Amino acid sequence: MGIFFTDIAVGRDREGPFEPVTAMVDTGASYSMLPAKLLHKLEVEPTVEREFTLANGRKQTLSIGDVRVRIGHEENYSPVIFGPDDRFLLGSVTLGIFGLIADTTHHKLIPAPELPL
Repeated sequence: MGIFFTDIAVGRDREGPFEPVTAMVDTGASYSMLPAKLLHKLEVEPTVEREFTLANGRKQTLSIGDVRVRIGHEENYSPVIFGPDDRFLLGSVTLGIFGLIADTTHHKLIPAPELPL
């Protein structure tokens, strides 16, 4: 696992408005997580609740909604967890949607190798 930070922007939909944030890229995290306060400000609505196992082994039910994410010049929708105020996390599901992987040696996002269909 590797952790580093990258700048992204998030919005409710294509029209935005977009909020720039610095997110922690965590190769051990499946879902991205953003502060619930920010998601409510952007008027993102939760669409589902799921139970997650936290790093400490505790289980917690959390809300998930879809947000528009901008990484570099590309935008796409991604599910995100409504999290605590200090949690800006970019997980593997979002990276997969963008076709990116984390280069933990050079602390940057790079295109994923091509995969056969």
